[in-house]
Amino acid sequence: MEIKPETFKASLPIQIRFGDIDALGHINNNIYFSYFDLGKTTYFDNIRPASVSWTEGLIVVAHIEVDFFSPIYYKEKIAVDTKVIKLGDKSGVFLQQIRNVKNGEIKCRCQSVFVTYNAQTQSSMPIPDDWRKVISEYEEVEL
Repeated sequence: MEIKPETFKASLPIQIRFGDIDALGHINNNIYFSYFDLGKTTYFDNIRPASVSWTEGLIVVAHIEVDFFSPIYYKEKIAVDTKVIKLGDKSGVFLQQIRNVKNGEIKCRCQSVFVTYNAQTQSSMPIPDDWRKVISEYEEVEL
């Protein structure tokens, strides 16, 4: 399977922990989701200007799908790359990948749909305009 190259501005080196390894000597597939969460956190740290109120709403994952291309082994140097590829009225889509930093091999790729959520009303909410603006500016595309 040919993997289409993508450009990412947000990238986070991942330190593999002993507990991440399964009996086969590679990273357990469940652990990848923790790495993706770390990537999302870094993404928002990168785009967070002081003028944006990130407490207006929360982001919850509504759907996630992952393609695993090859295993990650202990002591392999990896990074998780993250970007937003789509924004709708109340939801958006993250594209993330985990890659070997030495040779650039893509180990897996993930798309997750997130929904902006109002914790007070316990319902979805429109993506705030200031969020949309800073994400579009960061990605250098109109989303």
